[in-house]
Order: sequence, then structure tokens, then C-alpha cells
Amino acid sequence: MNLFDVLTDERDDLSSRISGVVVGVVTNNQNDPEGLGRVKVKFPWLSDEDESNWARVAAPTAGKERGFYFLPEVEDEVLVAFEHGDVRFPYIVGSLWNGKDAQPAKNDDGKNNVRVIKSRSGHVVRLTDKDGAEMIEIIDKSEKNSIVFDTSKNTITITADKDIVLSAAQGKI
Repeated sequence: MNLFDVLTDERDDLSSRISGVVVGVVTNNQNDPEGLGRVKVKFPWLSDEDESNWARVAAPTAGKERGFYFLPEVEDEVLVAFEHGDVRFPYIVGSLWNGKDAQPAKNDDGKNNVRVIKSRSGHVVRLTDKDGAEMIEIIDKSEKNSIVFDTSKNTITITADKDIVLSAAQGKI
């Protein structure tokens, strides 16, 4: 059964409407029949079995073969809105950290100097904006391979556990 069926009251077309946003949990992020990168979610506050229709995932930018592609993982907690409140047309407008799933960086000093993108396996892109210590880091999950752009030292450091390969088919290195 889907969310529309659960909420629909045959006597009232408005019973299938939800204003505002609600918390959901991703149940499926593959085999979108239209290939649009959509997901399905369940709503624990409503039922553990029933799931939504396919929900489009909002991104900071999206266009023809470009944009951000960060599909939520199954079991991720997400924030869901509905087009004009109609539960047949859900949108994922964001993801949420919670007591079980913590954020990949802290802001203990309150200065908010670090931005992080961290993949499921542990690959990291870290942007540090601390005055005098600005840098960009790309680090693999083993932490043995990295590229660090250190603005304060005007250096680029490439570290590899094994070989570093530079290739220029028709250019100079």
C-alpha cells in the first residue's frame, strides 16, 4: 500500500494532503522506473510498511547532465515535502542527522570553519576556512592517498601509498 492509499478518505479529497514538511526514512534508492534518481520513503510516524510514491530529490543545482548528485542512502532520514500538499507527489528537500547518524565534522569552536563532503566508504573532501590555515583536502578512505592545497604555505602536496602517475598524451609535465 502507498501513502496516498493510507491517507485517502473516499469522502474527502483533502484527506490526502499534508502541509509543510515531514520526516521520512529512505526505503529504496534504485530501479526508479523513469531513471530520474528518485527514491521511496516510509513515514515511521504513520506506518513501518507503507511507502511513498517515487520522490524527486532536490539538489543545490540540477540541469541537463550536470549538477549535484548525492542520492540518499537506504535508511537515511530525510525531510519530505509534497507538491501543493498532495502526498502523491513527494520531494526530498534535505537529509537529517540524528542520534544514530552523526555529522562528518564538528563545530566545537563555533567558528564554522570546516566544510566536509564524506562518502559512505570514507572518502573526504574538506574545505578549511580558518584564518591563516586555509586549505582544500581530498583524502581517500585509507588516508594514505591525498591531495592538499595549503593556501597559507602556497603549496600543493600529493601523497600516495604507491605510485603517482602523471600523464600528458600531447603535452608537457
